[in-house]
Amino acid sequence: MRIEIVVFDGVDELDVFGPFEVVSMAGLDVELVAVERPGPVTTMRGVRLDVPGVLGRADGVIVPGGGWLNRAAEGAWAQARRGVLPARLAAMAPSARWMASVCTGGLLLAAAGLLTRRRATTNRNAYEELRAYDVTVVEERVVDDGDRVTAGALTSGLDLGLRIVERELGAAAAGRVAATIEYPAAPARPR
Repeated sequence: MRIEIVVFDGVDELDVFGPFEVVSMAGLDVELVAVERPGPVTTMRGVRLDVPGVLGRADGVIVPGGGWLNRAAEGAWAQARRGVLPARLAAMAPSARWMASVCTGGLLLAAAGLLTRRRATTNRNAYEELRAYDVTVVEERVVDDGDRVTAGALTSGLDLGLRIVERELGAAAAGRVAATIEYPAAPARPR
């Protein structure tokens, strides 16, 4: 199984590295990938990443947020407005086993039409915007809706990572990772 976490200028660091740490610690193959071309990406707080791969060869995709709530010039809001990332996600969805999001990355999945008439969550400050995409918002840290798994704000990315580990490797593996990072994971509520 190959997991890609898509990164873009203005992405929130914790949205990326929370799930990255958890799924990689479990031994899953995970890579940070760019939207369109390899190269440098500057995060929301100025961390520069050299991203060698491009979104497109994944069994599972994690979409982080950042910059949505304040309508930043770079970040999830800007990616939705440009339309390239939502289009790429929509094109990949039929061949991916699952697509997931952290925080306002859920709004990018929604902008791609991938959460319509589904149960999902996002940053609580964006619940109304998510509902506008015809999504049933569930106020939980992680919402597992089959081939779509969404997480709330920031630290919920750890819970998302643990849920993915549980789905792919079992509850015992997720429990080992949670114990290793000394994190009491919130249970996901399956559909």
